[in-house]
Amino acid sequence: MSPDSAGDSDDLQAAWRVFIETAARLQTMLDDDLRATAGMSLAGYSVLLILHESEGGRLRMRDLSHRMVFSTSRLSYQVDAMVKRGWLQRERAVEDRRGSYAVLTEAGRTAFREAAHDHGRCVDELFFSALRPSDGRELRAVMDKLATHLDATHPRDQET
Repeated sequence: MSPDSAGDSDDLQAAWRVFIETAARLQTMLDDDLRATAGMSLAGYSVLLILHESEGGRLRMRDLSHRMVFSTSRLSYQVDAMVKRGWLQRERAVEDRRGSYAVLTEAGRTAFREAAHDHGRCVDELFFSALRPSDGRELRAVMDKLATHLDATHPRDQET
């Protein structure tokens, strides 16, 4: 290994450590804030957000599982908890009878809208206020590069 590549390796190791620790810390802080202000977890909010942005407020469970990066059983548990709260309902997929859809209810839309305001404030405080727009462009480029690499080396249809 050349001296330059050793330095590069040190930089990548340091970047990995700060990435993994900061991502975990940020997710924990966002989760804690959502639980305190909206009575929901970050995972629950993410499900509501994805369905809110989906056509008709519905998505196949397998597609939702891929977007959430959840195992089938973990997503099923999450959706069941949200069905009990009245935020979602499950619908059978008539096109193949094996799959099902998670569907956002009106109560789920209301819960999402109410949570979004405080969550947006928290994201502003913890993330946006610390970065410049150019930081966002650079971070997006790095994350897009990583996502492309992961998609090429570990396609999502093999993960669940």
